[in-house]
Amino acid sequence: MLRIYTNLLLLMGMSLLFTGCFTPQKVIRIAPEAQENVFWFQGQPIAEKKQDSVIVRAAFSHTDRKYLLFDIEVINEKDFPILVSPEVLSLKTTNGYQMSALDPEDVILSMEMRASQKEANAKNAAVAGGIVLVGAAVVAATSDNDSGSDNYYDNDALDALEFAVDVAVPTIAWGLSFHQDPILTEYPEALPSSEQLLFWQEIVLRRTTLRPGESIRGLVAFPRFDNTQSLKLTIPLENDSFEFLFTQKLYQP
Repeated sequence: MLRIYTNLLLLMGMSLLFTGCFTPQKVIRIAPEAQENVFWFQGQPIAEKKQDSVIVRAAFSHTDRKYLLFDIEVINEKDFPILVSPEVLSLKTTNGYQMSALDPEDVILSMEMRASQKEANAKNAAVAGGIVLVGAAVVAATSDNDSGSDNYYDNDALDALEFAVDVAVPTIAWGLSFHQDPILTEYPEALPSSEQLLFWQEIVLRRTTLRPGESIRGLVAFPRFDNTQSLKLTIPLENDSFEFLFTQKLYQP
């Protein structure tokens, strides 16, 4: 019998060896086109434009399985405030297909609502399990109670139920951040992923009013679109519009 199980495990291992082949993901590089005003920093080409006392810098940051992520910086040298709204940014392909940037506020709301629903579902499941445990405790207390008291559902049972819920579902607290670092100092691998709330709260560019002399920098996410070589990034700011041309190259390992 042992030999049969051993042979079965060997067959399963060989099957996994020959069928468990993973295709490497494409490596994407996006760089400003030659006609753009570009300067370099740590191997990264950064396109820069200035219009009406506003400086905008744009560079490709990285990709994940869902998004193209651009690193955007806006510097306000006007003598009045301007509003920076990432959701109005767009990417356009040569055939006219346009993709809007994701609105971080919508993403954050959606993620918090999903998390709240999951928390409620988990607590409901814990309560149901706790009721079963409490019911068993009540039965045991009834059988052991010689005093004839009708108050079987006492404080100990309630404490047991609350303990079961607290252990099964720790409280989820979402931190609110009103400060955003002006410089992204982390490598992409060290940043939170786009599946995490922290990414949308603190890493991406969020709607901000820039007063005179202020600047802001953050990532802007667009849906991935691999089937194009040219991309036009448009950044509307108040009455101005900044356009940057980028070339996309895909490398298949």
